[in-house]
Amino acid sequence: MTVFNRYRQRNGGQTPGAAVFLVVCALIVLTIVTAGLVLDLRSGIVAGLAMIVPVLFSLHLLRERNRNIVQLKAREEKLLDLSRRFDLAMETANIGIWEVDNGDDLLSWDARAAALHGFAPQEGFDHIAHWYKIIHPDDVQSVEAAFAARLHGDSTASWDISYRITLPDGMTRHLRSVGAHSSGANGPRRLTGIVWDVTNDTLFTQALREAKATSDIKNAELELALDELSSREHELSELSHKLDLALASYNCGIWEGDPVTTTAIWDERMRQLYNVPNRNRPVSRHEWLSSIHQEDRQPVQLATNRAIASGTTVNTTQRIVLPNNELRYVRSVGQVHVGKDGKKKIIGIAFDVTADALLAEQLRAAKSDADSRNLELELAKNRIEFNALHDPLTALANRRKLDIELDELSQSGRNHRTKFTILHLDLDRFKEINDTLGHAAGDAMLVHASRVLTRNVPRGDLVARIGGDEFVVLARRAVTAAELSELCERIIVEINKPIDFEGFSCRCGISIGIAQASGISPDARRILVNADIALYQAKEKGRNCHEFFTPDLQANIVSKKRMADEILTGLERDEFTVWYQPQFETATMQLSGAEALVRWNHPDKGVIASNHFIKVAEELNVMARIDQLVLEKTLRDQMRWTALGVKVPRISVNVSSKRLHDATLVEQLHGLAIDPGAICFELVESIFLDESDDVVTENIEKIKALGIDIEIDDFGTGHTSILSLLRLKPKRLKIDRQLVMPILNSPQERALVRSIIEIARSLGVETVAEGVESLDHAGLLRQLGCDYLQGYAFAKPLPFDEFSRFTKGFPQRKAS
Repeated sequence: MTVFNRYRQRNGGQTPGAAVFLVVCALIVLTIVTAGLVLDLRSGIVAGLAMIVPVLFSLHLLRERNRNIVQLKAREEKLLDLSRRFDLAMETANIGIWEVDNGDDLLSWDARAAALHGFAPQEGFDHIAHWYKIIHPDDVQSVEAAFAARLHGDSTASWDISYRITLPDGMTRHLRSVGAHSSGANGPRRLTGIVWDVTNDTLFTQALREAKATSDIKNAELELALDELSSREHELSELSHKLDLALASYNCGIWEGDPVTTTAIWDERMRQLYNVPNRNRPVSRHEWLSSIHQEDRQPVQLATNRAIASGTTVNTTQRIVLPNNELRYVRSVGQVHVGKDGKKKIIGIAFDVTADALLAEQLRAAKSDADSRNLELELAKNRIEFNALHDPLTALANRRKLDIELDELSQSGRNHRTKFTILHLDLDRFKEINDTLGHAAGDAMLVHASRVLTRNVPRGDLVARIGGDEFVVLARRAVTAAELSELCERIIVEINKPIDFEGFSCRCGISIGIAQASGISPDARRILVNADIALYQAKEKGRNCHEFFTPDLQANIVSKKRMADEILTGLERDEFTVWYQPQFETATMQLSGAEALVRWNHPDKGVIASNHFIKVAEELNVMARIDQLVLEKTLRDQMRWTALGVKVPRISVNVSSKRLHDATLVEQLHGLAIDPGAICFELVESIFLDESDDVVTENIEKIKALGIDIEIDDFGTGHTSILSLLRLKPKRLKIDRQLVMPILNSPQERALVRSIIEIARSLGVETVAEGVESLDHAGLLRQLGCDYLQGYAFAKPLPFDEFSRFTKGFPQRKAS
């Protein structure tokens, strides 16, 4: 017993079979010892062995039984685990199990199979004939035949069939059932299978069949449409032939003009009418205008341009000078047409109206004589009233006349819809003329402005001077926004032309606000206020322009205020960064530098270009701060390029007028590490370098002394003179993109660019061309002698990382 206890303690209380084995061994040893004591030793050992051998064999059988029991339990647990997994998979896929006994046709199913067939989700069984009743009537025959062949026939094939059932809610469910024969060792044969829902797959297949049927129908319709198109094409050919006969009978020419290339395609009759020989190429604008009488060229060209701009019909009559100096009157009628490719063309006809024109001239002369006699009678009657309602200096209507007209408009609009437009005009820089040259010069400018308005405003519209340098135009007719814009542009262009006053050149601009009224009972005086608001907006946009009143003008003012706040916040948050556009030496196409361009990383709107916020920044008086920020970031980026082994010879940085007028500018530059020649300052030409300014002149000289080159930006669009270039002595001139872009097609701009390059070369100044959009531009500018090129033909403005990658890879891909 003590041995048994020690064994249990040493083996942690393991199997009882081992314990029994120890007990038995102890008993056998004790028996052998006892037998040895009683008998002699040999007899005792033999008797002991005879007892122990059967016992050991029994113990061996006992251990084998226990080991088999353990293995069976492990297999049972594994089988249960597999069963659980199989059941989980079937549950997840919603697959039911069914079984039919061949002997009694009894169908049994699990809970999922019952639920799929619309029954309560529980296991059950029923006769197969009852199951046939829930199958759709159209499917029950094929399902019953398939089951009969496998249950009672000789077929041993597997089962795979789809059928429909009608659910209690009236819905139809498509099911697919798959099964096969199975049987036990001695048991009866059974048909066992699974069933699952295939409704979605079946409906999708039906949809595909319907789509194919629809496609077949569409193809048939297309065949019919093509046949009809062929028939119409034939009819069109016949109609075109008839039209050509009709035009030939009246000697009408057909023309087609291209506003982009300024050329036209003429038929033979057109060339005969205009006496232009056939050179087997399109007719140029020069050839067309050269064939027209000199006095008619400008009106005809203006009418054509107006029709193209506004999309209206052009209808002109012009005189053609024949070789024998006789005049032929040709009437031309055309209409703007936009093709499927989006290109705008103007297409029309022309015909001889010489006889009608001569008769019309005679009628006009007779009418003019009659009008002159009637006018003399009216002049005496209207003189007193005219003097009371008109400005004595300009002879325009005065404020009293305008008020009368506005009141009449308000009264007449109470009973019917009315349309009218008011233009409020204000001369720009008029005060400077009065202050420098005196009021006489100001009066001369007012008279000039009144003549321009009278000349351009259509007859019937009221032109009034309402005080000082303010004018009002009242158009009582319905007029389009395009016509108003064209009128305003003509007025602005003519007002900008200088006039001579006692040997002095006087020049001023004009800002125009436009307000339109439409409807019943419009308040004319309110419309005048709206025009004044639009005038204010025009002045805000930089003066010398026109602006329409819109209901959201107030919202625009709020938007501008919001942008101003966001700019200040952006400066505080360091949202402004610098992008770089590379410049290339024309002769070698090597990278010669880059222009630093400020960009705003707006948190909501993304990257914003400078042209969208510079004006507001100037009004906020933060341009000097932005200039300083750009310069500091540029210097920091130069140091980064040096560390990366990227060589950028120079960077051009824009400098605003306000920054240039800062007396502390040079002192600030002394505190920056600027290598000579590494930085260039671009001065916008509109800074008015012709005006004498001691601070600007001193700053420029000190800037150049620091080794910073001076460049004139946007040259050719501002006011810089040759004398100011001699005084300033810049390193480079940047020719404005507005002059560079049209040089391929415009001889005038090409000659102007060539002249600028030659003047710069004679002054020892290098030239940089902006806006180089194509390699054709680059080649032509190389021929003209331009020193450096910059534009989208080579690269767009790039942030620091992209510019660095572009520069590193540039030796492997020359810009040319």
